[in-house]
Amino acid sequence: MGKKAKSTKGAQRAQARKLDKSTLPPPPKPVTDEVGSSKLLDKPSLPGSGYKALDREGFDDGGVADLTLVIDLEDSVLRRKRGETDYFTALRADLLPRITTGPLGRLSRREQKIKLAKLLFSEEEHEEDKSPSEVWMDTVDGNEDALTRKHRSERLAQARTALTLSSLLREPACASLSLSEISKRRLALYGKEGAEAALRCADKAIEIAGDGFWDSDE
Repeated sequence: MGKKAKSTKGAQRAQARKLDKSTLPPPPKPVTDEVGSSKLLDKPSLPGSGYKALDREGFDDGGVADLTLVIDLEDSVLRRKRGETDYFTALRADLLPRITTGPLGRLSRREQKIKLAKLLFSEEEHEEDKSPSEVWMDTVDGNEDALTRKHRSERLAQARTALTLSSLLREPACASLSLSEISKRRLALYGKEGAEAALRCADKAIEIAGDGFWDSDE
């Protein structure tokens, strides 16, 4: 049994801290319903931007739904883990992991996740970003112009910032995704000279995404 407030103001503060469950959003979908990009679209989200499935009706979304699950703006994973009452009580008291200092400190946890997504998937598409990420070609020959080197360097810096943000938000899936982007962007900037470091990043990304134990404090 909790302590009783000694004053009217104390009672009012205690009442304000109580969570009104009627104001909470609907609970997250069951994990079995989180199918991501395996569910085809009836039509491309943008004309000419989708790929039609060969064996059935519908269009592939290009992995957008899968990335939505990884970024998890609604904190579905944390809500399932902690429970609705505990999660929203902690959210209201600003006790959930997020950056609290610097320029990002004024942003909410959700807004910081949006910033993370933008760091990894900028709307500005460069010509070299259009090639399939599953196939690597060494495009570094030492004759790149200054603008190309600057662009590649900035993209690598963005991926590193995304990794830092993922760690502070305590989002392992985002950390794995950030490491995979660092791996690709190191290769784009340094070519074969950056291959060893890129492979280390890729190995760590796979380790985090695997089903074994991963020590986030390592």
